Amino acid sequence: MRQLIAKIRTKNLVEEVYLSEHVQCQICQIAVPMCIEIVTVRKEGDSKKVVKHERYCRAHGAEYSVRANS
Repeated sequence: MRQLIAKIRTKNLVEEVYLSEHVQCQICQIAVPMCIEIVTVRKEGDSKKVVKHERYCRAHGAEYSVRANS
């Protein structure tokens, strides 16, 4: 399951912030039941290109969850 929380726009990129389950954090390498997943997308014409894909536990992804809620 993946639920879109927010889209954060910066210049020509869009960071899509998702709430995901059963993913391994990139920093602490621990598999967690709920995590923050960030997909950085660049729009090229009608299509989208994934630039970066990051997965964090809630402790390490707190910055994105705060930015998404504001």
